[in-house]
Amino acid sequence: MCGIAGLIDFSKENIIEDLYEAIFHLQHRGQDSCGISTANKKLYTIKGQGLVRYVFSVEKLMKLRGFLGLGHVRYPTTGNITYNEIQPFYLNRPYGISIVHNGNIYNFMELKEYLEDKDIHLNSTSDSELLLNLISYELELNTKHMNLEDNLHFVIKKIAIMCKGAYSVILMIQNYGLIAFRDIHGIRPLIYGKKGNKYLISSESICQQSLEYNELKNVENGEMIIFRKDRLIKKIKYEENSVYTPCIFEFIYISRCESVIDKVSVYLARVKMGKYLAYNLKESLGDKLNDIDFVVPIPDTSRPSAIVVSKILNIPYYEIITKNRYVSRTFIMDNEKRRRTSVKRKLGIVDGLAEGKNILLIDDSIVRGNTIKHVIERLKKYKINKIYVASCSPPIRYKNVYGIDIPTREELIANKMSIKDIKEYLGIDGLFFQKTEDLIRAIQDINPELKNFDLSVFNGEYII
Repeated sequence: MCGIAGLIDFSKENIIEDLYEAIFHLQHRGQDSCGISTANKKLYTIKGQGLVRYVFSVEKLMKLRGFLGLGHVRYPTTGNITYNEIQPFYLNRPYGISIVHNGNIYNFMELKEYLEDKDIHLNSTSDSELLLNLISYELELNTKHMNLEDNLHFVIKKIAIMCKGAYSVILMIQNYGLIAFRDIHGIRPLIYGKKGNKYLISSESICQQSLEYNELKNVENGEMIIFRKDRLIKKIKYEENSVYTPCIFEFIYISRCESVIDKVSVYLARVKMGKYLAYNLKESLGDKLNDIDFVVPIPDTSRPSAIVVSKILNIPYYEIITKNRYVSRTFIMDNEKRRRTSVKRKLGIVDGLAEGKNILLIDDSIVRGNTIKHVIERLKKYKINKIYVASCSPPIRYKNVYGIDIPTREELIANKMSIKDIKEYLGIDGLFFQKTEDLIRAIQDINPELKNFDLSVFNGEYII
């Protein structure tokens, strides 16, 4: 769930302003660290721990030069949290290659041993550095026998066989251009758009929309796109027979609501989730709905769904829970202690607004149960009467191996407890989850061409 961006200007103008803005708009995808590399005849890199606005001062940005570049915001799902893990990574062999990567290679140790047998040793615990070393090593084997384009095609096809997991990748090769590619199932998103002589590649369309790039297209699953400095753009399908299976959690939580993924507005997808959740609540609660005074979102992601639930159930919508805009997303904190502290800072309660009332809380998802537990405890101190909770997501029972920070089943509240037990643990009067078929329907209502999704956190079925 990192955020990546790549930019090339065929007019050879400096691209740093747009590249900085692009990763600024991806900040929600990673808060641990960030970096930018640009190139012309030289390579320029600045990276550091912390948010984009703190790492890149005006003085630092002015030191970056080049007509092509890469940017990254990191949310660590594997590896340590040190400077050595910050992307972009660079290797000078065989061509001078930099990489940014979003996803997770879960057979990391196996591939690390493969490289060590070739006397190639990593400087970090990052699967992105591993991926760069794999690509560089395999490219180097063929430099005397193939031109660079054919070599890239051959190697990326081989990488798809070697690497287990998800990856959306942008490579920058000095004096050549940018190469963007996705894994054969397209689990993590990757989008590109055009403005004049510039092309911007990024994890989400919010970058292109905000910077007024147009002609937006996906880098398809199993596809490599070459943006060469001599203005050549070439698409190469390195895998023809794979099934497109994007991550459905992008629509539930990860992506910004302004983004469009696979011709689906993330905002409208969340509206549809609210619609189907409301129908489920009507059926499940029946006459008890008459006792509910307010529908209340847990900000921010669940807000579009909660508004629709309020309208369909004809129950007033109130934002009793407020969000401190200066606190980062709690789900992508790197450890449990930081999550708990951040939840306390992040959410506040409007005093007196719902005293003695019965409320229906709408949450985007319930993962570990920490946020919702804290919210309920706070609400009870404000003398709320009855509390019902509804999740726009089905119960999350299985770990994620594709780049979301759910590395083990044991930490998941829906894996450890039944719905009845969760309800008792939270001390609430009712608990309801979205049906998986309704979640899928919410997205397919907008784009019926989407047939398959990665649902592994719900059903434990892993496609790679």
